[in-house]
Amino acid sequence: MSQEKENFARPSWSSIIQSVKSLWGFYALVALLITAVIIYALSTQASYSLVFIGLGLLVALTLLATYLAVYRPRALDGTHPTSAPIASEPTKTETKVQEIAQISSVKPELIDPKLIRFIPPLNSTQFKIIRFPDEIPPDYFKYPYVPTGKIIIYQIPFFLLPVTDSLLITNTYKAALGHAVIDLQPGGRNEPKSKKLEASVDTAKNVHMLISAGHGLRIDGTIQFLYKRIGYVRFIFKDGSEQRTDLVLGKHLREWAFGNSTNLVTELDLSWSKPAWLSHDSTKRFDLLTIPIANQPKDLRAIEVVAEFEEEHPDKSFMTPSIIVSAITVERVVS
Repeated sequence: MSQEKENFARPSWSSIIQSVKSLWGFYALVALLITAVIIYALSTQASYSLVFIGLGLLVALTLLATYLAVYRPRALDGTHPTSAPIASEPTKTETKVQEIAQISSVKPELIDPKLIRFIPPLNSTQFKIIRFPDEIPPDYFKYPYVPTGKIIIYQIPFFLLPVTDSLLITNTYKAALGHAVIDLQPGGRNEPKSKKLEASVDTAKNVHMLISAGHGLRIDGTIQFLYKRIGYVRFIFKDGSEQRTDLVLGKHLREWAFGNSTNLVTELDLSWSKPAWLSHDSTKRFDLLTIPIANQPKDLRAIEVVAEFEEEHPDKSFMTPSIIVSAITVERVVS
């Protein structure tokens, strides 16, 4: 159904009288025609039914002209009547604009509804981006079209450090390789690997991580990795306490290059993690893992990521899935 309708206000009595007066010539013509019909009927003894049909048509024409003159004056002069939108419930776009305006404290008319996505201003004290240690050569997300730089995901800011090739393609630009990551994989005998990051953040309440897994097979030979712990994250607080969260493949994280094999883990527990980025060819991804801090707020001192499979197989060497962290942001409690 059209969302627009002609806007015709109820006319006043004065405007009705004025409209009727404007048709005096038309009324005179109709009166002459009616008189002519009656004279013709009396002089020729015409059928009463034909006479009544003729008179009825003239009366209907008169009423139509009167209605148009009162309610549709522009229809008589050949112009299209003005239109106005029907009063209706706000659309989803209008509702979203109002929500964004309220969140960002700007006027709704300043927000362009045609924008694909509007990112409201972030509270500068709410988030702290954790810097990764410098590595030479750096581990990186091995896909040149992966996001780099500062990005906003689910209204959380992250920084993805770009990694480029050392060989110049031109005099100005270098080839993009991906973004820097923490990539941890246990040794062949499941020797744990870890990385500790300094993260001095007071009144912390959540730790947000862009995360994925490498070599995230469901099963490799006789060893099953799906729904098994492949590592953990440890928060170290300034009061000396710690908090540990296991990282389970298929629950907290999943394979980053899932287009390579059907044996790669694609499951994810949406109560823990949410999809964050998917490549244009739908073969690469990373997700957003949010870990709430218990008894928040607490003053955070460091974050440690540890890769270690939950099962020991001392009699054999095998390749366990790796933990790939693309970025970490800590969220504070804001009063």
